[in-house]
Order: sequence, then structure tokens, then C-alpha cells
Amino acid sequence: MSRLHLFLLPLVFLAAACVVTGESGGGAATDVGPPPDVAASEVAPTTVTTTASTTTTTAPTTTTTEAPDPIDVLVASLTVEQRVGQLLMPILLGTDAGLVTPAEARANQSIAGVDSIAQAFERYYLGGVLYLGDNIANAGQLTELSAGIQLAAQESMPGVGALISVDQEGGRVNRVKDGVELFPSARSFGGDAAAAEAAAGVTANGLSAQGINIVLAPVADLTAGNAGVIGDRSYSEVPQVAARMVAAVVRGLQGNGVAAAAKHWPGHGATTLDSHAVLPLIEVDLETWRARERVPFAAAVDNDVAIVMIGHLALPQIDPGGQAATVSPLLVNQLLRVELGFDGVVMSDALDMGAVRGQDRAELAILAVEAGIDILLATPDVAVVHQGLVDAVAGGRISEERLNASVARILRLKDSLGLLSTLDP
Repeated sequence: MSRLHLFLLPLVFLAAACVVTGESGGGAATDVGPPPDVAASEVAPTTVTTTASTTTTTAPTTTTTEAPDPIDVLVASLTVEQRVGQLLMPILLGTDAGLVTPAEARANQSIAGVDSIAQAFERYYLGGVLYLGDNIANAGQLTELSAGIQLAAQESMPGVGALISVDQEGGRVNRVKDGVELFPSARSFGGDAAAAEAAAGVTANGLSAQGINIVLAPVADLTAGNAGVIGDRSYSEVPQVAARMVAAVVRGLQGNGVAAAAKHWPGHGATTLDSHAVLPLIEVDLETWRARERVPFAAAVDNDVAIVMIGHLALPQIDPGGQAATVSPLLVNQLLRVELGFDGVVMSDALDMGAVRGQDRAELAILAVEAGIDILLATPDVAVVHQGLVDAVAGGRISEERLNASVARILRLKDSLGLLSTLDP
């Protein structure tokens, strides 16, 4: 959408200062005859008085009206249901957007109350999906699935495409295995940033050819060895080395058209507990955290990382409430948004993980949005979560301003990935 600018042309007024009783000609004016209160007989012979012309020029006045931001205009045009849908990125089964097996339909009914991926976009105006292995057979099939999802997204909200994400870190975390080059673990690069950046570029090219536009990498956690849930998924235990590597991977992915998601803020490496099963408690004080865990994430932000993923991690010495970072305004809004200055998209880790399992699904989603999260990853019980968020907006618990801020960030990300055809070039 083009910006409109209104310009008022300067107005220049030329005024001639003269004494006039009858007609005025161009240039000097001629005063003929007596003043109105003097008799004609008392008037001396006609006297012609000439005065010099005076020109006064006013300074040009220009008024500029800024056109509204097209993203903000787009956000304002959406219903609450559409805006809420943009926050959701569930896992749905199927190797085709519209055609599903009976088993896939049953699974999708359990997740979202629909049979197919396309129906989920139609009903909930989803912002995107997360691919898992069940979605992937081979490169040709995955390319067609991605195209089908984009079509479903466009039919649901004309001009607005879908975010399609996948875990493709290298090593033991590679979801896509056909049509892409597979690389070893993060730790295996041995601190070689150039090699890591090149590998990230190759990965981005292979995945984007199959319709994937978000890679859930790099891992920005620090680990002392190869063991544990993070282990060799981390580039180093040394903050500065990890920072250099994380920055390189962000450049490699995003320089080749795929958004990167640095994870798992505020740092998963200091525990061997798996947040897929339980909520890890990481005993680190604020100053130690700033000197260590924060450093690789800061490097990602300095390199314009598109997304930061929040881990289901509790840091009780920093946030005494002992709650997961997923629902902690202090860890998300204060430390990530304000202190680190990150203004991109904040994504939760999967909301179906054991660390947050057992909580009311709608309430968990509301708390996450209140904490500052934009995208709710692997959203379970999509119908319940979608309605819960809509109701929270209608009831004033989540303000329109708060919702719009998340939707605007998501749409800006989509625009950067070429997924918004509603905006004029």
C-alpha cells in the first residue's frame, strides 16, 4: 500500500500599499478628489500623489500528513477471531492439506475439531503450522503440502500466507531428510563460524525449496558437554564462542530467505532435565545469567534474528514466582523486550510439553500472551485456546492494543518473507 502525502502549495500574497478612492491601475495608485468630509469648493487644484508599491511575501506553509502504516491498517481490518488465529501455530497431521486418512482425521479432530489442515485454517485463521515427521514423506510431497497450506491460508484470509516451521538444527534434530543436505550437531563445528554459516545457508535453501519459511534454530543455550537434553545441540559452553556461532547461523539462515528462531530463552543449558517431561528449575542469579546465558541471545538479537523462542524454564532466583518463563512477564517483557531490546516475534516452546501440561489450555495461552509471547507453538486444543483468547479480548483481560501488537509483529514477519500480497509494493 503506497504512502499518501498531502502537500499544500505555498501561497504568496502580493499587496500594493496605496491611497485609492476611485480606480486603481497596475503599479502606482492615483488619489483624485477631496476627502469625503471636505466641500469640493474648498479643494485646491487637483493634486496627483504617487506612492511606491509595496510587496509582502508570506513564508511557504507545508502541511504533511503521514499515511497510516499499512500493517496497522491490515491489523485494524481483521476481526478479533482472525487476529487471535494469527497467534496459533499448531501441529496437525497429514501429508496433504486437504486429504487425510481416517487415523489423521481422528487425530486432527482431537487437536482442533476438524479433519484436515485446510479445514483448520478455514475455521481458525491460523497463523501457521509446525511440521513434524508425520507430515513428511519426501521432498516432492512436502513441497505440495506446503503449497496446499499456503492456498488454504489465502482462502481463509485473502492475501495473508502461512508461516511453516520445522526443527532442523543438524545432528540428532533433523525433521526433513530428503532434498536437503544433512549436517552434524552444533558442537561438531568446533567453533568454526564460517562453516556454520555456510551450512545454515545450504539448509535454508533446501528447506525453502520445500515451502518451509521458519527454521527453529539456532540453539543459543550453553552446555558443558554432550550429555543431557541440549548437550551437543549447543555450540559451546563458552558464552563468546556460542555467541559467534549463533550469530553466524542467524546470518546463514536469514540471508537465504528463511527466518531463524534462537532458542531456548532464557537458556536451557544449565539443566539436564527435559522440559518435554518436567519444568526445570535453573538456579542462576541475575548477574551470572547476564554474563553467561544472555550473551548468545544478545548476539542473535544484534544480528536481527526474526524470532526468539521461550523455553519452559523456571529461574527462581530471577523471577521468585518460580513460574515457567513462558508465562513470566519479567523474563519475557522486561529482560528480553526491554533490557535486550528485542522487537521481533516471540514464540513459545511447544505448549503440549510436559513442563506445562496439566494446566488449563486456555488459561495457559492467556498467561503466555500477557507475558509478551506472540506465537503459541504446537497449540493443543485449538478450539478451546482460540475461543479462550477471543473471550479474554472481549472481556478486556487482553487489551485490543496488546493483541494488535502481536498480530502486527507476526504480519511484519510474514511481509519480510513475502507472505503478504495484500500490501502494495
